Amino acid sequence: MIQLFQAHRDAEARRDYDAILDTFADDCFLETIPLGLRSEGREATRAAYTAYFTAFPDLAPEDQGMAVGDDVVVVWGFLRGTSLGEWLGLPPSGRPFSVRFANVVPFKNGKMAGEASITTSLLSARKPGFPSTRLDLRRRRDLLPPSSASSG
Repeated sequence: MIQLFQAHRDAEARRDYDAILDTFADDCFLETIPLGLRSEGREATRAAYTAYFTAFPDLAPEDQGMAVGDDVVVVWGFLRGTSLGEWLGLPPSGRPFSVRFANVVPFKNGKMAGEASITTSLLSARKPGFPSTRLDLRRRRDLLPPSSASSG
């Protein structure tokens, strides 16, 4: 599990979408829990990664720790990047940011089943690097990927 997770992280650092998706199960998911965003399946997961890395081209985790269970890896630390592209309808600020994160990565059949991220708010007006406008995703379902817009 740790070796596959590290291959996943290496692929993220290279922005190699095919290699990223190769680490996931076919019915994978990518979830950002505080924002209520969940992409399900390979196509939606690729689109979510593309959106993240387009908006924040230098997005990178700085891990502070890791815990490993029978079928799960949990990592935590800081997620750092620069807001250089539009994301969820918000214009880029051009400024760097840093937020705390924890990622829960369940495994099944030798692959990552998905990745659920818990972060301090990426959209808080108090976070440097983001526009001062707050975005209420519950009211802006039109900005969510199709699999997210239909849930909840």
